Amino acid sequence: MRILLPSQEQQLLSAIRPGEPFGPRDRALIILALHTGLRSHELCGLDVGHVMTWDGFPRQWVEVVGKGGHQRQVPLNAAARQAVVDLVHFNRSRGFAVAEESPLLVTRAHRRLPTRSLRDIIQRYRERADLDIRCSPHTFRHTMASRLAACACLPVVQVVLGHVRLSSTQVYTHTTPAQLAAGLERLAGG
Repeated sequence: MRILLPSQEQQLLSAIRPGEPFGPRDRALIILALHTGLRSHELCGLDVGHVMTWDGFPRQWVEVVGKGGHQRQVPLNAAARQAVVDLVHFNRSRGFAVAEESPLLVTRAHRRLPTRSLRDIIQRYRERADLDIRCSPHTFRHTMASRLAACACLPVVQVVLGHVRLSSTQVYTHTTPAQLAAGLERLAGG
């Protein structure tokens, strides 16, 4: 399982040139992916109305249909909400539709961004950033889940990721010897 360290995340984001035609969109979509853990098809399937209210404010939650047709709500933290605002602003400034039923991520041809294109975009920036690890949309999911598992209980991570079995979520727990020792000290009342 590959996860990005914070320094690698910054290295990747710094490879995105803001002056490029789709640079602002690409930066915002990577930040959204890193802060939600959405799968590729969930991210590419988002419509503006899924993430923005009718009066132009980012939603606190996004409802997605994941694997097996399971529906779940994923909270949008402050960074994810800002990414949503940036994406809608990008679309509006480039003449792309921003109606509720419009795709959030679009191509130059005003069509929904395909998942394959999402993978290609990330690969291009990974190569440009000269990252020494392979990176994909699923890497962002692993990164978010690992960071969340470090500060939240496993059932919370399970719900956010949309896993049916807790055992699927357990791969994101990385317990260090220091964490084990601290846990046992708390258990002993120390």
